[in-house]
Amino acid sequence: MRIAVLGSTGPTGRLVIARAVERGHDVIALARRPEQLQAMSAANLRVVRADVTDPGSVAAAIEGADVVVSALGITNKQDPAILTEGARQVVSAAPRVIWLTSLGMGATQGALGALNGALLRRILRHEWDAKEVAGRAVRDAGGTTVYAGPLTRKPYRGNGSLVRAAEFTPRMIPPTAPRAGIAALMVAEAETPQFADADTVALFNSR
Repeated sequence: MRIAVLGSTGPTGRLVIARAVERGHDVIALARRPEQLQAMSAANLRVVRADVTDPGSVAAAIEGADVVVSALGITNKQDPAILTEGARQVVSAAPRVIWLTSLGMGATQGALGALNGALLRRILRHEWDAKEVAGRAVRDAGGTTVYAGPLTRKPYRGNGSLVRAAEFTPRMIPPTAPRAGIAALMVAEAETPQFADADTVALFNSR
């Protein structure tokens, strides 16, 4: 299948690319600065210049893709509108969207308890509202949102799964998520959709 990756130059986006390429899919990596992905080379990988602030560039880049997997994020110095505009553009042009967001907001608000929930909102205050709007746009368009706890660099040992957000048991301590595991779960959902039009939580069992 053909998978387009938004947020491809970030640490999670690069792992999504690597996983999808490894699985034999044709991958389109959308990048505002394609040169940042020069080290990633494969016969089934195509890097395309696209920028959510450039109207039409995202739609043109993902034309023909079966699904868009997004690991789009921003820094505190970037405009939060990047998130909302990115979501708006992909849901209007892609058949399916799988969108990564933060556990403790949106459909999972309150799942981390009052104290941790307030702390998370303070940490993400720069992008909180934009992340909420972006996630809602994906869900309303029939896409899949993936809520994940703090991301780590730990290796993935095949011990992860997606569960519906409504089935997630609230926890005082946020469950961590290896970036490689998130990439694997999102690519697996792209391959075999189980949670279309659903909010999900990425969970990883200890091994």
